[in-house]
Amino acid sequence: MSWSSRHLLVPLSAVLLVLSACGGDDDKNPVCGNGIIESGEACDDGNRVEGDRCNNSCQVTTPTTDAGTNTDAGTETDAGTDQDAGTETDAGTETDAGTETDAGTETDAGTTTDAGTETDAGTETDAGTETDAGTETDAGTTTDAGTETDAGTVTDAGTETDAGTETDAGTETDAGTETDAGTETDAGTETDGGAIDAGPAPDAGTDAGTETDAGTTATLSALEPAAVFARSGTTGETIPESLSVTLSAEATTDVVVQVASSSPSVVVANNGQVTVPAGSRTAAVIVTADDAAGSAKATLTATLGGDSRTATVRVLGATEAASLAYLSPETVSLSSGQTANVTVTLDIPAAAATSVALSTTDNVGTVPATVTVPANEISAKFAFTAGASGSTGTIVATLNGQSVSAQANVTAAPTTNHIVISEVAAAGSASGSTGDNDEFVELYNPTNEEVNIGGWKLQYKSATGAAYATANTYTLPATARIAAHGFFLIARDTYQSSVVPDAKWGTVITMGANGGHVRIGPNSLTTSLTDPNVVDKLGWGTGDNGEGEAIKSTPAKAGSFERMANAGSSAATMEGTGADATKGNSYDTNVNSADFILRTTRGPQNKASALEVP
Repeated sequence: MSWSSRHLLVPLSAVLLVLSACGGDDDKNPVCGNGIIESGEACDDGNRVEGDRCNNSCQVTTPTTDAGTNTDAGTETDAGTDQDAGTETDAGTETDAGTETDAGTETDAGTTTDAGTETDAGTETDAGTETDAGTETDAGTTTDAGTETDAGTVTDAGTETDAGTETDAGTETDAGTETDAGTETDAGTETDGGAIDAGPAPDAGTDAGTETDAGTTATLSALEPAAVFARSGTTGETIPESLSVTLSAEATTDVVVQVASSSPSVVVANNGQVTVPAGSRTAAVIVTADDAAGSAKATLTATLGGDSRTATVRVLGATEAASLAYLSPETVSLSSGQTANVTVTLDIPAAAATSVALSTTDNVGTVPATVTVPANEISAKFAFTAGASGSTGTIVATLNGQSVSAQANVTAAPTTNHIVISEVAAAGSASGSTGDNDEFVELYNPTNEEVNIGGWKLQYKSATGAAYATANTYTLPATARIAAHGFFLIARDTYQSSVVPDAKWGTVITMGANGGHVRIGPNSLTTSLTDPNVVDKLGWGTGDNGEGEAIKSTPAKAGSFERMANAGSSAATMEGTGADATKGNSYDTNVNSADFILRTTRGPQNKASALEVP
């Protein structure tokens, strides 16, 4: 007998599901039983059970048994046979079409009054009809063809062995299962990342697992250096540095970056595919250069996914000669006898080892006679040793009649190799209690290196005090530093100048205008008058414990004590626009009266002030 529309609904839905999942692709190797209707198959319900309208060859068949059991109604051997609706479990009960004269006789299950009636089996509206087996009142009951072995039951459509069951659509072997879309080998797996495939059978393993797919979370971060060279007629890495692709992280699998060239003069090896091996972040770009093939400069573009980077490669003639470009640094400033490295740079990498002649002018210092730039390199370093102090001249490099130069300035080596007290204001700059305590101590670094003074101590003693007291000791912040030839300003809390102090001692120290002492030293400094840890000290006025001899005179109220720049310094040369005003405060004979001058106006300097080189 023919299928009803309900019977056709499940296989038709399965067909539509498979077609939507695989996009209409025709698998060249159909597999019966995989739940996918392929070429040559009329059906494929995902199982290999015979007699369920789709046989083991995936062809549609008419079942030989009913939608329920072998003893129900609706089969070819149903209503009217000896073993049909005459049983105790049929829709005919013991007194119905189950009698000896009922639905088994020639005059029975075909008549209008017996088992052929509208309520018996065998009529148009009975077993197998639209209102019988499988309907709400017949084969769907618990005692008829709607039992556990009939259609709609646990073992029929919608059951464990039908569509929607464990072996059908949505099961372990169907869409959404381990072997279908969303499985370990399909879209959504570790090697796919939700690619554009959604997991049809012909895909998994051929898409998101390739070298050019997002098999790693790394992206393209660089193609560098930005500008390199390649010599015509050669194949290999670029010069003077190797052009490389760089990923944002180490590749978990081999990652292929596509590199394209804008000119045939530069051809990237392996058809432009540069492989970054698993566990690495970079890979060199290998090129073949031919200056006759196209423009002398090519732009290379590296691409990975949506990321791209560019760099330029200039093709050099096989024997193209290099010229001088420059010396660096442009200005070299050293103390007498000091040494510094200077670099000579060419305009292009040298075709062969290239010797560059070196010299100096005005006896500013010494350099080697030559320096050699190696083949395929663009630069080389050499040493310059400063000559006599106070000289200025040039360092010269010459190649094939062409010269480049750098300026050299040689200063005198510092005569003082430690931090000094460079200026002190011990009296107020104005009348009144606040003005009377407008005090500061300025430090200066005459050396060529930064000095860490974090934790150092600043101490004060009165003119006739027996010792330096802990109560008059200020400890500098741990972060305190003085740059080479720089300053550091420490002040009282009532300090009034516009030059901001680098540290404040609060009210720990209150100086005497007519006499006193200040000294500095490391954290190990004690309160003893003769502590060997003292780095520098100043005594003034009536002070009796200055360095060598205290300064006997004192400045006016708005003035200060300042250390001289050199032996010839005076108040006139140290203040304003005087000749020594910006030459630092490095003069130290260990005698205060010989090392300091009296300023008429104060000139405090801090870390932000300009450096002053002796």
